Amino acid sequence: MLNNKLPFLFAGLILFLPFRLFGQEVWVKILHNGTINEIELEEYVGGVLAGEISPSWPLESLKAMAVCARTFALNKIVDRFNRSYHLADNFFDQVYESRRSQMEPIQRAVSDTKSEVLIYNEELAQVHYGASSGNCTASSFSVWGKDVPYLKAIPDPYSSRAEKYSSWTLSLDTSDFLNLLHIRGKVKEMTVLSRDESGRVNDLKISTNNKSYTFSGKRLRELLGFDRLHSTLFEVNLKNEQVVFTGQGWGHGVGLSQWGAKKMAEEGFDYKQILNFYFPGTVLGVIQ
Repeated sequence: MLNNKLPFLFAGLILFLPFRLFGQEVWVKILHNGTINEIELEEYVGGVLAGEISPSWPLESLKAMAVCARTFALNKIVDRFNRSYHLADNFFDQVYESRRSQMEPIQRAVSDTKSEVLIYNEELAQVHYGASSGNCTASSFSVWGKDVPYLKAIPDPYSSRAEKYSSWTLSLDTSDFLNLLHIRGKVKEMTVLSRDESGRVNDLKISTNNKSYTFSGKRLRELLGFDRLHSTLFEVNLKNEQVVFTGQGWGHGVGLSQWGAKKMAEEGFDYKQILNFYFPGTVLGVIQ
C-alpha cells in the first residue's frame, strides 16, 4: 500500500507530513558508497545508535540518542522528499552501522522509544547533536546564523565532567600550521578577535613577518582538520616554535552533547530529562 501522508499525533493533535509509506511504516533511503538502500525507520535508528555511540553506554543515554536520531531522520525525509535519497550514512548526516545494530542495549533503546520524536510548537524540532559541547553548548545562530529558541548557548557541566573531550591539546609546528593554512612566512603573533556567547572563537588574527590574516573559527577547523582541531572552544598560544591550542569539546556544540548525555545518565537522569536539558521547551511526540 502506498500513501503520501504520514499522520503525526502530538498530544492529541494530528499533523500530516509528506512521506512515502509501505504499509504503515516509514522507510529511509540511505546513500552508501554510491548505492541507495531503503530500510525501515526504526531499523535505521538502531543503525545510527550503533554508528554514533557505544552500546555499553547507560540505557537512558541510548534512548535520548534514539529520539534525536529519529527526529533528525524525519526532518531530512521531509526536506529531501523529492531527492533520490534522504540521508548519507556518514558524519555529513548521521553515521549508520548495521553490524552492531542488533545488540540488545540498542534494540532496547529503540523499542523503548518507538516512534517518539521531539516537537516544538506542534512541529518537528530541529535536532542537532555532537560528541561533546565542552563546558557550554553553542547557539544555532552563532554556528549557522539561524536563531532557534531551543538551540541556545547554555552552560553544560555534564560535558565538562565527562571522561572524554572535556579538555584537549593540539600542538603543531609553526611551519606545518602555516602550510595547512596556505600561508607563507613566519608566525609572529596570534590574537583572538572575537568570541560568541559560549566562548567559541569567531575570528582569529594571525600575524606573520609578511602580513596579517583573519580566519573564522569554523574555517580554521576546516583547514586544520576536524579531527585535529576538535572544536572552536579554545585558547591558542605560541610556544617554542609551536602553535598550541588548548580547548574543550568536540564538534559544533549545538544541541545534545553525546558525552554529556552519557554523564547525565550515569548521574541518574532519564532520557526525557536529558532531552529537556539540551532542547529546553521541546516536548515528546509520537508518530502514528
